[in-house]
Amino acid sequence: SFIFNRNRGSKIIYYHDVGKKYTSMGTDLETIRRHVSVVKCHGYDIVPQITERKNQVMVCFDDGWAGIYDAKDFFVENKVFPTVFIAVDLIGKPGYLTLQQIMDLQNEGFLFEGHTWSHRDLTTFDEAGLRHELIDSKVELSRMLGKEVEALCFPQGRFSDKVYQVSIEAGYKKLYSSITGGYYDLLKSKNLICRNLVQSVTDKEFKYILTATSSFFVRRSINLHYQKYYAYSSPNQFLRQLG
Repeated sequence: SFIFNRNRGSKIIYYHDVGKKYTSMGTDLETIRRHVSVVKCHGYDIVPQITERKNQVMVCFDDGWAGIYDAKDFFVENKVFPTVFIAVDLIGKPGYLTLQQIMDLQNEGFLFEGHTWSHRDLTTFDEAGLRHELIDSKVELSRMLGKEVEALCFPQGRFSDKVYQVSIEAGYKKLYSSITGGYYDLLKSKNLICRNLVQSVTDKEFKYILTATSSFFVRRSINLHYQKYYAYSSPNQFLRQLG
């Protein structure tokens, strides 16, 4: 059975796109509108960056699909300024944001951070390939944006000891995972941040994600996304070291 504990902890919710014009992973605007309403009705503030342990929600989009630009007016009018994690090699490709669109959104208050160079699973690269994905992409995206890229989101949520090590060496200050949980649940594990995928959930599931935690979901998401995290070889060991 699921173990839910009510809490007001700050959380990240994330999607891939608005609408399904460019990708089947998109979420229709009306659903996102309902999510925003639920967040506000439950007394959370939607913020560009989380700074408090409770009562804040941060919105993210992965990959940089073009539907985000199509829905720009909705976000601006509702003062919702998402962080978009973008892979260098996807910029301007069919269905993805162009550099001009990215700059327009950045000028409106949207934040853009790293999602590697090619958007491939980082655990599949050798040393040289991993450094290209993490270091070269950070340099190039920083140049494109005209600002320092300080955060990384792991493509497909996948990471390992080596991925973590090179990410820190590259200068990323925040590493966004796809492990379910509150914003601060993993921070004491050296820069790792939990996020909650909500693009396909029901309204009831969305409320659970917002207002509750589930040990079942945390263990399952660790199983899916990490490879031998430091000295820990199982989800239970991983959870124990989080305290």
